[in-house]
Amino acid sequence: MAETIIVVGHKNPDNDAICAAVGYAYLKNQLARKAAGAGEPEAVYKPVRLGPLPPETAWVLQSQGVEEPELIERVEPGQKVVLVDHNELLQAVDGIEEADIVEVVDHHRIGGLSTANPIQFINLPIGSSSTVASLLYRYGGYELPANIAAVMLSSLMTDTVLLKSPTTTQIDRDQAEWLAGIAGVEALEFGRQVIKSRGSGADLPVEKLVAADAKEFQVGDDVVFIAQRETVDSAAVMEREDEMRAYMKQVVADNGYRSFLLLVTDIIEEGSRFICEGDCSLIDKAFGIEVDVPGGVWMPGVLSRKKQAAPPILALA
Repeated sequence: MAETIIVVGHKNPDNDAICAAVGYAYLKNQLARKAAGAGEPEAVYKPVRLGPLPPETAWVLQSQGVEEPELIERVEPGQKVVLVDHNELLQAVDGIEEADIVEVVDHHRIGGLSTANPIQFINLPIGSSSTVASLLYRYGGYELPANIAAVMLSSLMTDTVLLKSPTTTQIDRDQAEWLAGIAGVEALEFGRQVIKSRGSGADLPVEKLVAADAKEFQVGDDVVFIAQRETVDSAAVMEREDEMRAYMKQVVADNGYRSFLLLVTDIIEEGSRFICEGDCSLIDKAFGIEVDVPGGVWMPGVLSRKKQAAPPILALA
């Protein structure tokens, strides 16, 4: 009987964490069947998720006829796991300490992960984990169905903010065109449709509005929680500032975080408003601002948590 290996993104999953898992699991199953020949594959790779589907992910999976990954809360001891779009234990599925990490596919900083055995660790300084997965298809010459190409293109476009983010590389641009060709779409127009399906987010429950895309970062002995809400209407989101701040204060108190930084990122205006609760001194020092003010602080050109928001804070560790 084939062994099940789960392919999973980070907690509070964004579009890339889920879509890259879908795309990479499809590739791994293709390779497993090829290796088995006429026999049964030794392993079946199963994409899963650690939280609700973001609206754009729900839209793209439904529109492409791709099954939603199963929602899980933890893994059992000894379970074989492929980590996608993260490599830090703070962001990983509960139970990961006793699981067997067999691969990592990522585009973030190396976060101190260690394993008992050598593993395949693919980490490239490019715009999305779906870009990484798509490169493996392209240069390996493997079959890529149009609907899986569209799923991965959607997360390439959202993670690079329509190829505007400073994390975007020429590789991302090339892969976007390659995936779009297979999917039968125009890359930027498809990306706009994906982001439009997200809406402003202003009508979401506050916990989803604020923390649907959030990650924990270890800074010395402290943990800083950094969330990002990308929107095409930041003014509508900011109308709920008092409600968002009350929720953020509660999250800090409940989890013992040093601070909670929220980036309200306006895709149209190409910048982010920084809102902070808790001890905001690290954020002030990292960016030379005083963030703990009504309305927060507008940071023009800041579109990426990974490349622009987190690194200056982590450098203070």
